[in-house]
Amino acid sequence: MSKIWRNASIHIVLWIIFAGMLFPIWVMFSTSLQSYENIFNWPPEWFPDNPQWSNYITVWFGDYQFKTPFVNSLIVASMTALITILLSFPASYALSRFTFVGRNSILFIVLVTQMFSPLVLIVGLYKMAQTYNLLNTFTGLIITNCALTLPMAVWLLHGYLKSIPESIEYAAFVDGCSRISGIFRIVMPLSAPGIAMVAIYSFIMAWNDLLIPLIFISKPEMRPVSLALTDFVGQNIVYWHEMMAASVLTTVPIAVMFSFVQKYFIKGFMSGAVKE
Repeated sequence: MSKIWRNASIHIVLWIIFAGMLFPIWVMFSTSLQSYENIFNWPPEWFPDNPQWSNYITVWFGDYQFKTPFVNSLIVASMTALITILLSFPASYALSRFTFVGRNSILFIVLVTQMFSPLVLIVGLYKMAQTYNLLNTFTGLIITNCALTLPMAVWLLHGYLKSIPESIEYAAFVDGCSRISGIFRIVMPLSAPGIAMVAIYSFIMAWNDLLIPLIFISKPEMRPVSLALTDFVGQNIVYWHEMMAASVLTTVPIAVMFSFVQKYFIKGFMSGAVKE
């Protein structure tokens, strides 16, 4: 009986923690369905009697035209994730499979770069973007985001590739596979969880980034969602209902992506962290 009560207590505590984590999301969704006047009612309405679904239409198709920054962010985040994978996988493979002078130093430098905040680099990044005419371009945002996500991507993939036995590749070599063929046929399919982990990490970092677009982008039609969310803040007023509707729309791509690759994401972290 004591074991049953203990398990029940653990489940209750976990449900309370889970509810506490979801509470801000529910408040955001509930606020997005209210009118501006109802937001300040007390006691608050946890779900409005007359949901204002028109808030989403106003945000997406109305004066805010939120669909434009949404598409902009989708382009920048997707390209950042793709390029990060294409660049980090060969680097991680070389660091995990080949022995050469300075390998450990490279890994250490890659790790050290994560200690610096982008704020420390922003002046230099802006000067470089200005020199190469990358301001107000998707290319400038993508290159900068890739530079910021690559070190962690290399480190994560390196840890995952180290967990894949080299004997599997040697067996493929015996069967006639070349190094390149072995990578595409053996290593990449086995490293799918690690690749998915890097993809979602890079996508989220680029999607949520505010600092780089704030400095690099001045044209309204080029802004991502992180900048567009500031449109709902006026000089003396904040349109909370419309801002929360835009925030719900902003979280949808990340939630959908994470739901598809969640099992690979967790497996990638565990494989990269535990070495047998």
